[in-house]
Amino acid sequence: MRVPYGSTVHGQEEIDAVVNVLKTTTQMSTNVREFEAKVAEKYEHDFGIMVNSGSSALYLSIEALNLPEGSEVITPALTFGTTVACIVNSGLVPVFVDVKEDTYCIDETKIEEKINENTSAIVAPDLMGNICEWPIIREMADKYNLKILVDSADTIGATYDGVSTGSFADVAITSFYGSHIINGAGNGGMIVTSDKKVADKCSLLRSWGRSSSLFVESEAIENRFNVQLEGIQYDAKFVFEELGYQLEPSEISAAFALVQFNKLDKNMELRNKHFDSHLSFLSKYSQFFSLPKQNPKAYTCWLAFPMVVKKEAPFNRTDMQIFLEKRNIQTRVVFTGNVLRQPMMKNVKYVGKADDFVNADRVMKQGILLACHHGLDDEMINHLYQSIDLFIEQYK
Repeated sequence: MRVPYGSTVHGQEEIDAVVNVLKTTTQMSTNVREFEAKVAEKYEHDFGIMVNSGSSALYLSIEALNLPEGSEVITPALTFGTTVACIVNSGLVPVFVDVKEDTYCIDETKIEEKINENTSAIVAPDLMGNICEWPIIREMADKYNLKILVDSADTIGATYDGVSTGSFADVAITSFYGSHIINGAGNGGMIVTSDKKVADKCSLLRSWGRSSSLFVESEAIENRFNVQLEGIQYDAKFVFEELGYQLEPSEISAAFALVQFNKLDKNMELRNKHFDSHLSFLSKYSQFFSLPKQNPKAYTCWLAFPMVVKKEAPFNRTDMQIFLEKRNIQTRVVFTGNVLRQPMMKNVKYVGKADDFVNADRVMKQGILLACHHGLDDEMINHLYQSIDLFIEQYK
């Protein structure tokens, strides 16, 4: 019996959608536009810009916000590598804040003390799918005129007090990677915003920086042959307004994701069912594990089930991982742990000291992730629970 950490779940409907695309065009078209509109509405924003990955979405979002070069961006020390990479590669300085114990999210009580005249934005992930205290963070950002970028790569459809978490953001992103709540045939990402300037810049940057990327019908003659470059009559399809990239999504990805989008509520229900089951089962071992905490005002579903092996436990995180992996149960550590201890930070300019982030360190040393995705079945879950029982039995 194999218990995968993550899994893509799809059926004939997704296959049919992909085949239909293969009969027309694989380039960005009506499926991409329809999916953009649906995700933007879900996040309570006006514009959606689909790209080829969540990382691309994050990078374009930061670039499109036009934050002052060298300015500071507040972000948590427990994170995913690309969240920090996109800040640094945009010429900005990450200022690190610890996370709240057992939430895996930025500690909002520690943000304000880090704000100064050089601060331009707050970029924080809803890590593992748990939700940051966005109403408090939004109020703080408004007080100091800061931008908020919500990195919701790990979740979609989350709400806080019944309001989409995206509504607290100037820009939010999500990911349709294969192991996520819904996926785009393995990959895909989305930027959502209500700022048309940001949306237009993201659209330009994802498509080589060409102005034609803003045309719905890029081949229309009336759009193409009415421009001049320094007095030279030119084709607008090859006017490069920005230093852009090729980060376009596939029409296949969008068609697949549209079918998945209709299954979002069901997928969330299944993940929450598995999460609650894990919470109930593991509570009998509370002397060994610190279990995740979620604000009751938040509705979300978790990407995976995180927990921390307590220091007083007679075993460590690695002991447990090896035992479970030998029984064909995949496990993970909690992403970067304290990111300041990762080798990628060696030559990076940032604000913060690794030793100051006690909770991020605790997760790095003792945190473990278990599967709770919508592809799990009863047999897999029973195998997981029986294996944990057997592991604990060794130490009684």
